[in-house]
Amino acid sequence: MNVLVLGGTRFVGRAFVEAALSNAHTLTMFNRGLSDPAAFPETRRVAGDRSSREDVAPLEGAWDCVVDVSGYRPDQLRPFLDLAGASVVHYLYVSTVSVYAEPMPPGAAEDAPMLSVGEDIAAGDPRAYGGLKALCELLLRDRLGERLTVVRPTFVIGPHDYTDRFTWWVRRIAHGGRMAVPPNLGQHLQLIDVRDLAAFMVRIVEGRVPGTFNAVGPERPISMAAMIEAVAEAVGTVVVPVPVDARSARALAFPLYIGDEDDGGLQVSGAAARVHGLTLRPLAASVHDILDWDRERGLPPLRSGPSLEAELGSLAALT
Repeated sequence: MNVLVLGGTRFVGRAFVEAALSNAHTLTMFNRGLSDPAAFPETRRVAGDRSSREDVAPLEGAWDCVVDVSGYRPDQLRPFLDLAGASVVHYLYVSTVSVYAEPMPPGAAEDAPMLSVGEDIAAGDPRAYGGLKALCELLLRDRLGERLTVVRPTFVIGPHDYTDRFTWWVRRIAHGGRMAVPPNLGQHLQLIDVRDLAAFMVRIVEGRVPGTFNAVGPERPISMAAMIEAVAEAVGTVVVPVPVDARSARALAFPLYIGDEDDGGLQVSGAAARVHGLTLRPLAASVHDILDWDRERGLPPLRSGPSLEAELGSLAALT
């Protein structure tokens, strides 16, 4: 299958490319070449900015499938759609569960109400990421109709996660001992390993399955307390969670913690995706691979979460 990947070298795109190549598909990657430009030499590479009509010009032609992992705003999608949208056989767009309007009831499916924002929404508005993704979905549906598949992941975890959101928890829990944690450990979480997401995407591409799918795991959302316990068991350490107050939690900026916000958006239904072949590895397997990858890269400073010194300082202030 002749597949065009818009993106493809960072995290979700990287995992998709690996999975698609293992199934012998022919891939062309279009991106700016800023992240790991030497990756996947067996693919055709086209460098450019997708917002530029001149840069996307080499992409004109028929594609069996376009996999879009890098479209965050409608203006980034229009140049390619204007050029080649009419000839694309199938288009898979990676969106997000953040497109849903809040509050959401637990177990909501793909037909739940979506955010409604304008394209001029301020970058700092908390609705901007999900709202602009929702606008991208609307644009694609208008242009592509039944040729479109939308995949809405939750928190994506795994090796090569440049956000370090879940990696922070794995590294800190592996350290062991008393550990500052948010005050609401009952908050729900939904996580999906990037490799499971990629395998599902390849399955959808190969079957040309249209529709919209929440790509979430596990089958039942877990609490933050259960996540901490599961990670500690997987890495073989003992941690003593010590909840801090809301003010300290905000200062420490715990990854994956949403504070007092409604967590219905972290309890969406993934039933439709499971019917179409989404399978999930045990959380422990993801934890082991993340820890191995984190150590292999030399345990660099993390992009998310408090430093160990800041976290332990917050514990000292409690005594």
